Amino acid sequence: MKVSTFAIRLWRLVSLAGFATMLIYTYVSLETNVAVGFTPDSRPDVFMSRDYLFYSCVAIFLINNTLINTLTKLFPKVDGTKLPIPNQQLWIENRDQLNEIFRNWFYCLMAAVKTIMALSLYVLGRLNSQLGSTNLSGHQWLLPVCTAIIAIVIVSLPIRLALKPAAEE
Repeated sequence: MKVSTFAIRLWRLVSLAGFATMLIYTYVSLETNVAVGFTPDSRPDVFMSRDYLFYSCVAIFLINNTLINTLTKLFPKVDGTKLPIPNQQLWIENRDQLNEIFRNWFYCLMAAVKTIMALSLYVLGRLNSQLGSTNLSGHQWLLPVCTAIIAIVIVSLPIRLALKPAAEE
């Protein structure tokens, strides 16, 4: 097993454990109504039922995993000449490597969504524990981190495909 494949599998497991932990933690620790929107002066103005939040997160998780697993299984069946990739002929000749790259990329995308959901639940729990405070803090890092995670995952595929297949050993 390649190091990259191992690292991606590890990230998938850690993101799954982190998401499950944060989902259970926030469900248990939050009030019945959860503040999900705040005014500029740190007052909550949008509320959501804790149950609705929980089931929405579970639905997003299931849809994400189902769709990406389906794409992962269907990709090897796609004709290589129909793929808009650089170095297309080289990749067609090394279809196993191409399939592994796409499988790993799909799994990275799945792990990225779970990681972002876990981080969002963490921040939501922290913000709701600070209700009543005039200065809500601890959430400013969330948007840049989530944007960076998605950007890195999305950009990594075209960069890898622009490189030539690895030599067979």
